[in-house]
Amino acid sequence: MSNEGNSSSPVLSFSDIAEELKPEAAVAFLSLVDELKRKGINVISFGIGQPDFLPPKEALDAVKKALDEGYTKYISSIGLYELRQKVAEYLSQKYGDEIKPEEVAITVGTKAGIFLSVMALVNPGDEVLMQDPSFPAYEATVTIARGKPVFIPLKEENGYRLKAEDIITKITPKTKGIIINDPHNPSGSLLSEDDVKRIYEVAKEHKLFIISDEIYEDFVYEGKHTSFLQMPDWRDNVIYLSGFSKTWGMTGLRIGYMVARREVIEKVEALATHTYTCPPAPLQFAGIKALELGLDFFKDILKEYKKRRDAMYNSLLKIPGVSVVKGPGTFYLFPNFREVLKATGINNVDELAKRLLYEAHIVVTPGTGFPKYEGEGHLRFSYVLPVDKIEEGAERIREWVLNNSNRK
Repeated sequence: MSNEGNSSSPVLSFSDIAEELKPEAAVAFLSLVDELKRKGINVISFGIGQPDFLPPKEALDAVKKALDEGYTKYISSIGLYELRQKVAEYLSQKYGDEIKPEEVAITVGTKAGIFLSVMALVNPGDEVLMQDPSFPAYEATVTIARGKPVFIPLKEENGYRLKAEDIITKITPKTKGIIINDPHNPSGSLLSEDDVKRIYEVAKEHKLFIISDEIYEDFVYEGKHTSFLQMPDWRDNVIYLSGFSKTWGMTGLRIGYMVARREVIEKVEALATHTYTCPPAPLQFAGIKALELGLDFFKDILKEYKKRRDAMYNSLLKIPGVSVVKGPGTFYLFPNFREVLKATGINNVDELAKRLLYEAHIVVTPGTGFPKYEGEGHLRFSYVLPVDKIEEGAERIREWVLNNSNRK
C-alpha cells in the first residue's frame, strides 16, 4: 500500500536548521502587500530596501548585447575576469590600494558573499560577533555554519555606532571574527575614521577576521565613509563585500563582489562551485559598463535621497511618542516606537506593523527582524520613495496613532 500523502510517516522531515530559520522580515511582508494591492488598496511601502531608480540605460543595454552575442554558457565560479578586473581598478582608485583581479570574486549578490565568507571561515562552535540590530543574514549564515552568533548592542543614545570598547567586552577564547555593516542597516549610522581604525586594531590584536559589508558605502549624507580596505595590511584580516544592488539600482540582477587575499578567494571559488556553479554571465556585463560609466549619474540621486532622509526624519518627529536618530547613511531610519506601544496598548512591534499595514495601509518592517534584542520597540523605515509619498505615509501613521492612542 502506498504511503503517498500519509502525514503520519513523513519522509520529508525537516533539518534543525530549516526549523530554526525564519524568512527575512522585510521580504515576508511582500506577499501581504500584494494581497492588499490586488484589492485595489493604496499601500505606501517603507518596507524592503530597494532603490526606486533604474540603472543607467547603457548598463542594461550591455546585458541585451551580451545575450545577443551568446554569453549564456558556464563561466568561472568567481565571475567574468573582465568584471573582476574592473572591480579591482575601481576599488583601487576609490580606496587607494593596489587591488588585483585575483583578489576579487563576483558573487550572486552581496548576500551570497556573506554566505561564502562565513562558510570559508567559521567552524562549528566558533563565536562570531555582530551588531545588534543588524542585517538578519549575518545571524542566519553563522547559524547555518553551526557557529554561534554573539550580539553587540548598539544604543540609540550613541547614534547606533559600533565602538571598539564594546567589541572587546564580547571577545572570548572562542571568538573567531566579527561581521560589520557600515553604513549600517537598519539605523543609518556611520562609523568615523577613528572608529574603523580602532576596530581594526582590536581585530589585529585578537587575531579576528572582519567581514565588512559596505554595500551602502555611497549613500552618505554627512561625514565620510571609511572602508576597511583603507587599513594597513587589511589582507591579513579583512573580507570586503559590496555590489551593484544599491548604488546602481540593480537589486534584481544580483551582482555582488568580494575582495580578500588570494588564498581566501581560492577557497571561495571552491565553495561557489558547489553552491551555484557560477554567477549569471550576461548580467555581469551591466556591472562592467556601470564601472566604466562611473558615479557621475549618482550625484543627483544622492542629493535626492538626502532630501528624502530629511523628510522622513522630520515627518517621524511629528508622530506623538516617536524618537529617531538622524542617521547619516544608507536609506533607512530606525525610530523608537516604545511610547506608541504604551499609548496604544499594543504588545510589540510585530503586532504594530501588522496593524499599520491593514488599518493605515503602510508597510514598515518590525525591528525584531534585525534580528535580535535591540530591535524590540523599533520599526525600520526605508525611504526609497518620493518626498510627497514619504510625507503622506508618515501622516497616515500620525493620524492612526492619534486615533488609537489612549492618551488622546
